[in-house]
Amino acid sequence: MANIRSVQDYKDFLKDNRELLHKNAVRIEDLSPDDDWILDEEWDRIYEQEFLNI
Repeated sequence: MANIRSVQDYKDFLKDNRELLHKNAVRIEDLSPDDDWILDEEWDRIYEQEFLNI
């Protein structure tokens, strides 16, 4: 991974590696319903806290 020292460095990294990130990303719809990642309720709490402002 690139030597990231600032937010701009991170943004540049994401921009430069966008296709690779998309290629390796896993869509939640493609995971099985009993996948450990889906069953972990921590993600629900994070979503509620960050996106729903609960």
